Amino acid sequence: MRTGIDRPTLVRFLKGNHGMSMVFFAVSLTCIAVAAALVTDIGMLVIEKARLNNAVDAATLAAARAYIERPGTERTTAASYLKKNGFDNIDFDLNIDNTAKTVELIASTPVTFGLARVIGIEGSTAMATATGSVLPVMGVNSGIRPFAIEQMPLVINAEYTLKEGGGDGTTGNYGAIELGGAGAKTYLNNIVSGFSGRLMVGDQIDTEPGNMSGPTQKGVTELISECTHNPKCTPQNFEPDCPRLITIVIVDSLDVNGRSTVTITGFASFFLTGVDGVGKESIVHGTFVRSVTSGESAVDQEDYGLYGVRLIK
Repeated sequence: MRTGIDRPTLVRFLKGNHGMSMVFFAVSLTCIAVAAALVTDIGMLVIEKARLNNAVDAATLAAARAYIERPGTERTTAASYLKKNGFDNIDFDLNIDNTAKTVELIASTPVTFGLARVIGIEGSTAMATATGSVLPVMGVNSGIRPFAIEQMPLVINAEYTLKEGGGDGTTGNYGAIELGGAGAKTYLNNIVSGFSGRLMVGDQIDTEPGNMSGPTQKGVTELISECTHNPKCTPQNFEPDCPRLITIVIVDSLDVNGRSTVTITGFASFFLTGVDGVGKESIVHGTFVRSVTSGESAVDQEDYGLYGVRLIK
């Protein structure tokens, strides 16, 4: 009596399994190819989204700055920054909330897939959004000039006296302040280069008594002459890095005697328009403008036209 599988049956069985293995191998290879295609193209989508996020962040901050310094140019500014970061002619929406002082930018760009197109997936869309907040500053990191004015409502494009001339001050004070040390040399350096330290609302500083006409004339004249922009900057149209654009402190009072302590209540930007007077006279004029600086901002800080811009989402 014969037992086991006869030869023809065994051959048929082996041939059948070989066919199944080939089918299984083909299916597995297809699955691997599809997975590789999806991984590659999804990776490309992630990279493009990261690039778009960076571009949108930069464009939002620039548009928020334009909202303060050049109202009406927010959209063209955003488009310019998107282009600089590799996204030209991109679809985007720009929403400005004047009450909250926020600028929101929403952008999208198509991403065409490569390998995934073989399985019918043509592409996807990368999207990014950012919101910039514009708030009054309560602290300035550096660059403050050694002039002060008493707290008061300020009018855009109005000219103010940032330092009085001889005989107009209160018992020896004419609007100059001491920052980082007393004396004419430090005072002149602070006019030309700005104070290197950080100041906050609530800080107490000393006045710099005396007319200081020599260093005032020299420092302000130098700043005005350093504007090399073409066309020349004006209070209505200036570059953010113009040397004539200066930050000064707002203080609680200048009605003090000699070298005295005053308290900072805010910060403001002025466009230097000139320095007048000879001898003991040295009067500094500046036009009040809105501007943006590097520093700490706060919702409840009194608004003196100088702002900090930051992304809030």
